[in-house]
Amino acid sequence: MIETKKGILRLFLFFSILCFGVLNVEAESIDISKTSSITLVYQYENEKFSNVNASLYQLATFDINGQYKFNNLYEDVTFDPVGITSSDLNLKATEIEKFISENNLQPNNKQQINQNGIANFKNLIPGMYLVHIDSTEVGNYRYSTSPMLVSIPILENQTYKYDIEMNVKIERNELEQEITSPSDAGEEGKIDTNPNTLDNIMLYVLLMMVSAIVILGVVYVLRNKEGDKNEKKK
Repeated sequence: MIETKKGILRLFLFFSILCFGVLNVEAESIDISKTSSITLVYQYENEKFSNVNASLYQLATFDINGQYKFNNLYEDVTFDPVGITSSDLNLKATEIEKFISENNLQPNNKQQINQNGIANFKNLIPGMYLVHIDSTEVGNYRYSTSPMLVSIPILENQTYKYDIEMNVKIERNELEQEITSPSDAGEEGKIDTNPNTLDNIMLYVLLMMVSAIVILGVVYVLRNKEGDKNEKKK
């Protein structure tokens, strides 16, 4: 039992150092029935965003021995977090998010980030969670964040912390300006840059016919005048 407790401590020390940079210290036993919460602060530099959907998926809880027990829905993505690197943990979060999307799994909790740029998930139980936040477009930029794996509790100041606050890392990308091509234009706004269209051909034919009539008329008039001159000479 002592070895089990030490294993649990090492596990949470790892998550604390990985996700929150907490020093490696001794801690007391985890209370797996402790009511917990996750608070997300969604802000890019000094700009706060609201009305952005944030979803929380409960991946695993703890068994009576203090070991992770993945929920039935996520048995296909079960993994051992001990010894995993930060980059591999990010890849695992992306893999699980893809699994959720492909299987159309629903979040355990979903809410919109409020006007203060905050979403607060309450009444949680200790375990492992995945956080997904929808991307949003403001002005000429798209703001997005990668999925995050969060473990409750974390170790801080020699005690386990069950109410976690996270500053969400946001990436900003400039939106490409969309230019409507002639083929994409609607019927009303259709742009025709081809000089050989049917309408243009008909116009050319009409002009040629008019020109021919004018030329024939001129020739006819000239011939009549020439005939008159010949008559006068006789």
